[in-house]
Amino acid sequence: MNYVKLIAPAKINLVLAVGEKLPDGYHEAHTILQALALHDTLEIRSFPAEPGAGLSITLKCESSNMIDQLTIDQEDNIVYKAATELARALDRAVDEEIHIYLAKQIPFEAGLGGGSSDAAATLKGLSALWGVDPLDPAVIEVAAKLGADVPFFLYGGCAYFDGKGDHFVHALEPRKGFLALIRPEGSGVSSKEAYERFDEAPEYPAPGVIQEVAGCMQASEVTPWNNLTSASLCLKPELQEVFDLIEGSAKANAQVLCGSGSAVAALCNSYEDACALSTEARKHGFYSRVTSFASVGAEVLKQY
Repeated sequence: MNYVKLIAPAKINLVLAVGEKLPDGYHEAHTILQALALHDTLEIRSFPAEPGAGLSITLKCESSNMIDQLTIDQEDNIVYKAATELARALDRAVDEEIHIYLAKQIPFEAGLGGGSSDAAATLKGLSALWGVDPLDPAVIEVAAKLGADVPFFLYGGCAYFDGKGDHFVHALEPRKGFLALIRPEGSGVSSKEAYERFDEAPEYPAPGVIQEVAGCMQASEVTPWNNLTSASLCLKPELQEVFDLIEGSAKANAQVLCGSGSAVAALCNSYEDACALSTEARKHGFYSRVTSFASVGAEVLKQY
């Protein structure tokens, strides 16, 4: 086998409860993550290389015309880092060329986990090519090293994580239905800056909130909540216009900031309501996309 094609879904945090800053600079976090049907696509090919050449990785990335193009060097892309870190963790000493093609549909700096999902899909795809269980402890360790959200996409569906938001606790029955993703135009919100702003005036979750979150076994039971919202609003005040639009609409039954933003998820009662709200958002000059909840993670579509 030398070819694998995968999907890398977006996510929302149905709950993001950020706690105190830890000695290593990260934060305690309890989160319920839910996968979405909106996804990126990856194709990974393996070719033999000249003896002694070692491992080389070539990454090509293209974005749809609905989102901004990525303009970073391949070595700085989390997909490239995922491939090199996994090879290092597995002590892989094979002369081969890995070619990765990434087709982006998920906007970046939106809190939708696109980069993390792409990294997880890379880990899962290379695990398939290299004959490794994608839930092998070594793969999970690499995933957590790459980012707090990356391990979730190896599981998918809906799941509760604690620790730094990277420790899998248990799965939940995924939510069903439709939502409109809405974000202001322009630059997104940096997670690093959002957490720094949060630390200036932290709003820690009450112990009862954590107990309630930990006890949920069905995503439909979860009341959406995110205590990074105030910090992200300080960094991108235009988000308030999105919240006001959703709040004033009869099409949404709940809304929640996606991660640190800048996208807001408006949960709707029907596909028709989600489309109507998305259309209204675009009239206001916002990016908007209708999608649905999904029960998958980074998944292999085809391999040979």
